[in-house]
Amino acid sequence: EQGGLYGSFVPVDPWYQNALYMVEIGGDDINFGLPLGGGYVINVTIPAVIQGLADGIHNLYTHGARRVLLYNMPRADCSPNYLQSFLQYPEGMFHYDKDGCIVEIAQIISYFNAQLHALATDLTAKYPDLTVYYFDWFAANTYVLENMDEFGFTNSLQSCCGGGGKFNCNGDGLCGCAPLNQTDAVYTVCKDPSKYFTFDGIHYTEHFYNIMSDFIIAGDYISPMVKLDQGC
Repeated sequence: EQGGLYGSFVPVDPWYQNALYMVEIGGDDINFGLPLGGGYVINVTIPAVIQGLADGIHNLYTHGARRVLLYNMPRADCSPNYLQSFLQYPEGMFHYDKDGCIVEIAQIISYFNAQLHALATDLTAKYPDLTVYYFDWFAANTYVLENMDEFGFTNSLQSCCGGGGKFNCNGDGLCGCAPLNQTDAVYTVCKDPSKYFTFDGIHYTEHFYNIMSDFIIAGDYISPMVKLDQGC
C-alpha cells in the first residue's frame, strides 16, 4: 500500500512463502490397494499417489510455497494389523525378516519410497527456487526398531490396544472401531502405551511420534541436511 497518512510501504513477502510445508500421503492408498494384489499397488496405486503428490506440491508452489518437507512411508511391514492379517495365509506365501516384519510388504514400501525420492529430485530440478527436504521415515523407523531399548520400548510388534491374538490385533476393526452391529466387541489397553510402537495396531503411539519429531527437528534422516530447531 502506498500514500495516505503513513507514506510509502515496502512490500513484504507473505508469511506462507517462508513456511515449511510438511507433506505425507500414500499409506492408506497402499493399505486399501493391497487386497487387490501387490501388482495392482505397484502398477496402479503408487503411480497415482506419486502423481497426486506432484500435482499437490505444484499447487503449493504456484501459491508461493518454497520449502516442502516430504515424508516417505515408515515400517508398515511391522505393524500388528498387517502381521495379524497375514496369519490367514498358508506358510510360505510370505516371509519374515530378522525383526519379525513381513518382507513382501517391506519390498512394496521400499519401491514406493524410491519413487518418492525420485519425485523429490525431479521437483527440485523443475522448480529451481523450490527446496524439497526428504525425510527418510523408513530408515528412522528401522533404527528405532533395531535399538528399542535405547528409546524405552519393549514391544514393537503387538498393539497396545486390541482384541487379543498373537499381535493383540484380533477383531473386526481397530481398537474401539468395531462395526456398529458388533456391540459385544471387547478391547483391552496396555498399562503403558509409551512402551509400544503402535497404539491400535496401525497408528503409532505418542512416544513414537515424539521420537520421530525429535529426528526431524534435529535434521536427522533429512536430505538435504537442515536443522529446524532454530526455526521452531
